Amino acid sequence: MKRSNSIFKTSLRQLAVAVTMSASLLSTACSADNANTTAKAATPADAPVVEANGGTLFNNVNIFNGVDNKLYNGSNVLVQNGLIVKISTSPIAAPVDAQVIDGNGKTLMPGMIDGHVHLMISNNYSDIIPNEDPYDLGIRSVLVAEHFLMDGFTSVRDMGGPAFALARQINKGVIPGPRVYPSGTFISQTSGHGDFRGRFDLGWSPRGGSDVGVWEKLGFGAVADGVPEVLKATRINLRHGATQIKIMAGGGGSSKYDPIDTTQYSKEETCAIVQAAADWGTYVGAHIFTDRAMNRGLDCGVKTFEHAFFATEETYARIGREGGYVVPQMWGLSPELLNNPNMPKAKLPMVAGLIEQYKDTGRTMLDSGVPIVFMSDWVGTMEDAHKARRFEIWWRTQMFSGGKKNYDGNYEVLKQLTSIAGEMLAMSGPRNPAPAKLGVVEVGATADLLLIDGNPLKDIGVLNGGYTEWYSQPNPLTTPIDTIEVVMKEGVIYKDLLN
Repeated sequence: MKRSNSIFKTSLRQLAVAVTMSASLLSTACSADNANTTAKAATPADAPVVEANGGTLFNNVNIFNGVDNKLYNGSNVLVQNGLIVKISTSPIAAPVDAQVIDGNGKTLMPGMIDGHVHLMISNNYSDIIPNEDPYDLGIRSVLVAEHFLMDGFTSVRDMGGPAFALARQINKGVIPGPRVYPSGTFISQTSGHGDFRGRFDLGWSPRGGSDVGVWEKLGFGAVADGVPEVLKATRINLRHGATQIKIMAGGGGSSKYDPIDTTQYSKEETCAIVQAAADWGTYVGAHIFTDRAMNRGLDCGVKTFEHAFFATEETYARIGREGGYVVPQMWGLSPELLNNPNMPKAKLPMVAGLIEQYKDTGRTMLDSGVPIVFMSDWVGTMEDAHKARRFEIWWRTQMFSGGKKNYDGNYEVLKQLTSIAGEMLAMSGPRNPAPAKLGVVEVGATADLLLIDGNPLKDIGVLNGGYTEWYSQPNPLTTPIDTIEVVMKEGVIYKDLLN
């Protein structure tokens, strides 16, 4: 990555050394406890990066507020103490010691939100399980987090994996990265989408073989059956600091034993998990695909439906009526998926048929009125996963455009990346790490902001480097998106290509 695209390249190398010397996944030797409380990006070698004493004033910007299909031209925005405190088309007097940025008519928009990632699964499954330990995962996660932030993502919801230490160190200001909403281990039934044990690890009976596979030991999944076990798995995640709970409620494409049409977890088990999460003021999201599975989840109060491609408009409408969200990665319905190295070859014909059958799913979701959240399902090698995330931004504009109501794909996707995703994250209630509202540019909201050279309502390419392909992209790790000129998270500027 070019030096101009990150102020942290050198210190990240030093952090990798520090992580290898730690006694836990990402427990670095640096303590932020005595650091300036406004620090958001302290590194071992550098002074803490802090918000300017007088805040930051953006002059002459055109605002996309995350909600409306228009830009508010000629605006000025004042940020102080991590929040947006004033927006005006009239001049705003710069406070003493404030940093002043001349936007020169560029677009100021909310920081982007990825509603479903796996920051710790930064390699192919076939490499992680036999060859890696938590230190490999932890070191790479530092690089993954920085790249998300430099690409304009200021919040992410991690939907499976041991991301708690990463979230803590970002929150303490030890390393740069987006605000992380960790779920911890995804909870799966035996034979479910989270059961990655070898074919004969379990033997022929519940009393045979080894009950715990490498995937569980690394903190990615928890195989639990029956109400007592699922309650314990849920409470362990909450104990670690989960902001929401993730369950596997249906089959999938990348798992070994479960056909994609299956419904997983009984109503009693699902309802028990939802109640345990509600007792902590938060909610449950479910990996899920079919009408039958989704309606069972709705009966119990599941709130977010991850992937969720293969349902009817009626089911999507019910999700919306009952305060839920669908969180699909639309590359799952792209022909490019067939080139994904994590996809078992035996499942490729089935996947190809589903892609054709459900090519209008995005428009069906919009027709139903259900709120839709952006998700990249970031997983796999860093290069391929970052490519998928950039591709997803463009591909969604194709899947959510046209139709009966002639949907504007750019606008729909921008809402999914900002205001709708922010509403979903707020369901974490008291577990929510954000100081205020996310995904909008309005007074009182969290100052997660991007300054963009271009208008994303007209050209979504200014947010993804202009790429319309997946695997044939250049390596994102060495190809920054220069149209994202400023990245601010909670009032602190982490990327500044203007200065």
